[in-house]
Amino acid sequence: YKIFALLILLGVITFLIYNYINNYRFASEVYSFRGEGQNWVVTSKYTSIHQDNYRHEIKIEYTGDDKNVLVDHWYFHSSLFGTGGGGETLDDNNQLSKREDGTFMFTPNKMHTFEIEWNGNKETFDVNLFEDY
Repeated sequence: YKIFALLILLGVITFLIYNYINNYRFASEVYSFRGEGQNWVVTSKYTSIHQDNYRHEIKIEYTGDDKNVLVDHWYFHSSLFGTGGGGETLDDNNQLSKREDGTFMFTPNKMHTFEIEWNGNKETFDVNLFEDY
């Protein structure tokens, strides 16, 4: 029994040392972004989970005056990542949201670009990394 417990303890210590050497890759890191256009506000959050998994959450809020907004197409992207959607109506809070999980090593860019088309209109603006996250 004591040898079994000792082997488990040795395994845990080895795991912790390995992850320490690999820059704490087992710990989550969160990167928050925000951008604002004339009619839209976008907030985005990336959470890295372990070594090569991530979660991305995006909230898109309409601040304009149109009623019955139909989003034809939206796209959020940088040089290493992109997501989008379309054919959507806003919820009761004039928002769209999306959450997705993936399996790649996320490398944060300080800026993303957001493009949206709705009701015959189009808008493009930058979404920047919060410096004080």
